Amino acid sequence: MELALPDPITNYNRQIARQRYLRRAEQVLGHHPGFNLAYWRRIVRASDRVDRLGRHWGWSADQVKLTKALLITRMACVFIDHLIQRMKQAGIIPPHPDEPHLEWERQYRNFLLMFLRTPEIKDRREIVKNMQRLHRYTTPPVSLLEFRQRHWRWFAALMPSLLASPNPNTLFIRRQLHLDGPPVAAARRICFTAALYSDIQERAYRQQWMYAYSDCMLRLYDRLRATPQVLAAIIALD
Repeated sequence: MELALPDPITNYNRQIARQRYLRRAEQVLGHHPGFNLAYWRRIVRASDRVDRLGRHWGWSADQVKLTKALLITRMACVFIDHLIQRMKQAGIIPPHPDEPHLEWERQYRNFLLMFLRTPEIKDRREIVKNMQRLHRYTTPPVSLLEFRQRHWRWFAALMPSLLASPNPNTLFIRRQLHLDGPPVAAARRICFTAALYSDIQERAYRQQWMYAYSDCMLRLYDRLRATPQVLAAIIALD
């Protein structure tokens, strides 16, 4: 199993809420010197806690799987930040001013390996697979790209009218909030609209298309997290 880095949703949230993450880490892990390895036990118990919450609140299987993947990833990031901070304070690892991410990436992969080797977590392999699948959230599905290729003339004809409006992104803002109907249909509509938004960004602001698509989907996450069925459908799109 390829052990990829944290999913883009978690990375995005860490960037826009960095101070909140740091405060949360201090609150959870404490201000005392040394390593707080008790937090690892909380990570080990997290899967069972989500199962209990899912049964209590009547969550769907997709919502339970998605919650586990996002929760474990977020807890892993808090845990790794704590470990690296303490190792730097203890002089165990030298500072890397030019490439600080290298040690973090190494520790994240170590975390995943340790997680996979913990027999107490019965569904550990499924959780890690779902953690890896979260990367698909910011990648346009193949079916969308094929649809755009087949109907590109229609897209090209639509662009001038969109770009001529005072604020072409208002179409995106207006359409992306429609989450009614079957989850798969809503997921396809959101991805379609994100692609249209990326076309506008590329032509109007010279933004790279894939970056615009990823950025768009990440900014939609706060809205989509309230509808886990749609979120799961987006990740599952081929």
